[in-house]
Amino acid sequence: MDPSPDSVLEAVCEAAESDGTPVSVQRISTAVDTTPNRVRPVLESLRRAEFLRRTADGYRPTVTAMEFLELNVELTDVAVLEFVED
Repeated sequence: MDPSPDSVLEAVCEAAESDGTPVSVQRISTAVDTTPNRVRPVLESLRRAEFLRRTADGYRPTVTAMEFLELNVELTDVAVLEFVED
């Protein structure tokens, strides 16, 4: 079974917070108990949604991801956001 985007996002954020370095695909797949091949599409989806940033060494959560997790909602929930231009 493919890992949920929520579990992958949480795993990346927790791992990145613990040591401050980018998180490898292998580390994420171990954290969510699946294979790297199953976790890669989820990571790419989260990257396209701007929750993750890909680096040469792995993935880092964006500020948006950290703020999203603080809201305590799931990615499948419906949310209404107000965008304010500076």
